[in-house]
Amino acid sequence: MGRTLATFTQLIAQEVSSWCAFRRALRREDQEYLDGLFRAAKYHVAAGSYASKASPFEAMVMAMLIESYKSNDLLEKRVARLEQDKNEKEMDDQENTQGMDL
Repeated sequence: MGRTLATFTQLIAQEVSSWCAFRRALRREDQEYLDGLFRAAKYHVAAGSYASKASPFEAMVMAMLIESYKSNDLLEKRVARLEQDKNEKEMDDQENTQGMDL
């Protein structure tokens, strides 16, 4: 007997097809973002396969949100590090300037 249920990868492909008209109506840069969201869903195929309680689209959206959250978290940490480095440099500059005044 063959497989009776579509794989999660097949479900993603079906979902991509169903959003085709929506995608065409988007600006080119937004089309790229939508494509990126579906790539994020593909990145979590294994987890989506186990999400039997959720609808396939809900599992896809959750995978998209996880990737978006990860990206935001990494950017926030990078900004915090850059701000900390900037503050440390400013403090060093102030100490050097004060040392010159003595």
